[in-house]
Amino acid sequence: MEFNVDKQIKDYWDKFVGLTDSNNEEFADATSENSVRASKFLAGLNLDPIMPEINKHYTVKEGLETYPRRAMVRTFIWRNIKTIKYYTKTERNLKNHPDEALELGFNIDLDGNAIVPDHETLRHFEKIRLGNEGMDAIMELFCITVVETGNKLGLKIGKNTGTDSTPIKTHNDPDGKYNGHYKKEMVKAHITMDYDYNIPLAKKVCGGTEDDDKYLEEMLRKTAVSAKKNMEETWYDGGYNSLKNIALSHIEFGLIPHYHIDKDWRENVSYEHRFGGKIHTYTPEKEINYIYRKHWKDSNYKKDASFEYMMQYLVKIGIYEPVAMYFRNKYMRQYEECPDGVLDVYHMRNCNEGINSYLKDHLEVETHVNGKGLKNLDIHVTKCCITLLAVALTRLQKGIKENISSVAYLT
Repeated sequence: MEFNVDKQIKDYWDKFVGLTDSNNEEFADATSENSVRASKFLAGLNLDPIMPEINKHYTVKEGLETYPRRAMVRTFIWRNIKTIKYYTKTERNLKNHPDEALELGFNIDLDGNAIVPDHETLRHFEKIRLGNEGMDAIMELFCITVVETGNKLGLKIGKNTGTDSTPIKTHNDPDGKYNGHYKKEMVKAHITMDYDYNIPLAKKVCGGTEDDDKYLEEMLRKTAVSAKKNMEETWYDGGYNSLKNIALSHIEFGLIPHYHIDKDWRENVSYEHRFGGKIHTYTPEKEINYIYRKHWKDSNYKKDASFEYMMQYLVKIGIYEPVAMYFRNKYMRQYEECPDGVLDVYHMRNCNEGINSYLKDHLEVETHVNGKGLKNLDIHVTKCCITLLAVALTRLQKGIKENISSVAYLT
């Protein structure tokens, strides 16, 4: 057999300077029976799908930088898994544990010592070089790749999603606002998660007293970037259950939404019109047809339009109420016929609140914040979401389909 010396040398040096993610060592998953070093686990993560975005933030070709960019990416994920809050401690850990630094992808000098970045370089990479926009773009690529890889393994990530806001307590932070409901100064993190695999698919950080309602559309649009073909059902609580959101969920996104029923909602909402001195009662269906016919001069008007097209048209021009009432009346009838059935399905959303707790308990999303201000809080939440996505992608790339986002037993 011919021995290709040039190829062997290239493969060796590519790995040496962190140009590839090839790793011939057998991958070991972290399970209840087998804990694994986080750095060793992340050595199995192929970062090729997100490298186009990472490369945008460098002026030199990959391999010419002082610290391999792939190693820098793995390091901020590793830091979050290990809940290392400070960059100074991160630097110290890398220097004291060169084996972990090498597993993350850093190079070695002529004396065999790991060449690791100092704390300021670590901070600069996350907050300046990548920054909020870069981290958001990386999260989006991770979402796309996780969903695509899951599809190949038969997992429909994004099929069942839920959106919820979680309070993040702030300390002497000018952007933290006192929220009377939670009784603390805080910001909110809106997170849309896949219910079946505990994967974050969208996030938004906002002020602690802002209404949840106005953010659902943005969250669903972000989710659709990666999971549109898989999306079927979605859950949200009373903070998001406006008529606009109900209409958009059904018509714009083609979803079956499950949402909180407010106490003042009534069944069979109808509309009244006075014609020729007489009052006429219209069902939402008739109201939709009535409003649609008023737009007969519009170029998008169709004389023989289907009922579905009429609803799409009204939603497109911003008329949500009759469309939402058409669906909400059906939802209320289902509730009247079988309250327990509707509530049992709705309360599946509790698992999303469990995910928010998971972020707090395992990644310390509330206490691990490094810096003040909404920008810092936002990038911190993004990194926590990226961490779960990266852990999930590592497993999916190895063909593992169980507990894909779990950081338990990673040490």
